[in-house]
Amino acid sequence: MDERIKKEIEQAIKHSGESNKIRKVFWYMDEKVENLLFGIRQGDDAIVVKDMVFNMEGPYPLNIGRKTGLIHTTSDIVVMGAKPLYGFDAVQAKNLKEAEDAAEDIKRQSDGINVPIVGGNTQCLKNLESCVSFFVVGKLLKPIPDSNLEKGDKLYILGEVIEGEIGDRVKKANTKFETFLDMIEKTEINAAKDCSRGGWFGNLMEMLIKSRKGIIISNIPYTDFSKYMGNYLISTKDENVIDIAMQHKCPITEIGIITNELEVKIGKEVAVNKEKILELIDKFPFKKPHLKNRLCAI
Repeated sequence: MDERIKKEIEQAIKHSGESNKIRKVFWYMDEKVENLLFGIRQGDDAIVVKDMVFNMEGPYPLNIGRKTGLIHTTSDIVVMGAKPLYGFDAVQAKNLKEAEDAAEDIKRQSDGINVPIVGGNTQCLKNLESCVSFFVVGKLLKPIPDSNLEKGDKLYILGEVIEGEIGDRVKKANTKFETFLDMIEKTEINAAKDCSRGGWFGNLMEMLIKSRKGIIISNIPYTDFSKYMGNYLISTKDENVIDIAMQHKCPITEIGIITNELEVKIGKEVAVNKEKILELIDKFPFKKPHLKNRLCAI
């Protein structure tokens, strides 16, 4: 295998476990929350309490977060199977002018994806780095875990890479959001995950570790394995997802087939072997969610 790809895979795997020790610190906290479906122990894209979904992201450097932070935070709400409702922001700026300019860009994100900012905090201190964090609330439609890969599923990557100017990012995000929400209503999505930190491969590894599955990759969607992409990995046996994506003019690409063999194959070559996956499973703090009925009672 190409040395560059090997390094990309190593970097992506490293990302997938970088917060393990921190999650263990808060492991017992889940027991204190009534009706918690997804919490610290699941380590999924967002937190689910009864029929409400919550996600916080940041701090982003202000020059990045003002263009895309709210979109990224909302993306995790949608991939959990929820409709985003509203959000909050917390801005640290060097001066009031910088805060006001950032607010205008955040408003463009908010209006563009229809997630109103209803509160937050702004402070201006010269001796601190300018940054922004976001918190978004959503209403659960149907819980979609990242840990429910099944043998025989086809794994797809959905949507375009979220990049460009704010308007471009909004358009790409809205297309992905609308397509995915249509899919969970009309098909059976077994698992899904946002391709955030760790890139498409790092997030795929996390899904495999949690599900205790392997994959035969027949198509490499991006040669940059560990870069933030902002599209979705979805796992399903229902090929109607392709028709739905076409109806929404949303790109969709099949990556490979899920197997019971604990290894990652790229074509015929083993990229991550059973020994490595078992090592990752052993180190990864995780407890499967208990979802007796995945249709949310609203």
